[in-house]
Amino acid sequence: MADAIGAPRTERACTPQNPTPGASGLGTTTTTGRPSPEDLALSITRQTNRRLELARIAELKADSPGMTDAAAYRRLYESAIGPRFKGTIYSDAAGAWEVLEVLFGDEALARCSYSTWLLVERNLYADGHLGSKGAAQRENRYGWTPFDRVIFQPVENDPVAHAAEAASALAANGLAGTAVSA
Repeated sequence: MADAIGAPRTERACTPQNPTPGASGLGTTTTTGRPSPEDLALSITRQTNRRLELARIAELKADSPGMTDAAAYRRLYESAIGPRFKGTIYSDAAGAWEVLEVLFGDEALARCSYSTWLLVERNLYADGHLGSKGAAQRENRYGWTPFDRVIFQPVENDPVAHAAEAASALAANGLAGTAVSA
């Protein structure tokens, strides 16, 4: 078959502009059905990142005997997750959210194939109040930003409540104003 100028058409890799949903990698394949070089590079990168992550988790667990996988993942991703614990209510650019679950490791991978941590959140305004749009629940993998704000933090995770409790304990024991070292 010839193209518009009469030259014979050659077989080449098919690279669709919009990859099919659910396809692995970039969604490109060659005419022989093999993954494209871009897909292979992405797959190798993901495998390498996963191995590095598992090595860091093993180091954290070795440094702290008795640490669970979930606690190790939490420590590894603390900066990305921020102050979002189960029960935390916070606001971001998309609305106000209550954190229902914080998943790590295999639990997160089961829900979202490319994520080793995941927040399951409930939209506080999904029932139509305040003109909010969007789903009633979402699985969020976005990191904590300076624009996100905590509205409510459960007492067991609230550092201010813990500091007030520690100060009152010091005052009750007559140690107020005394330097205390751990």
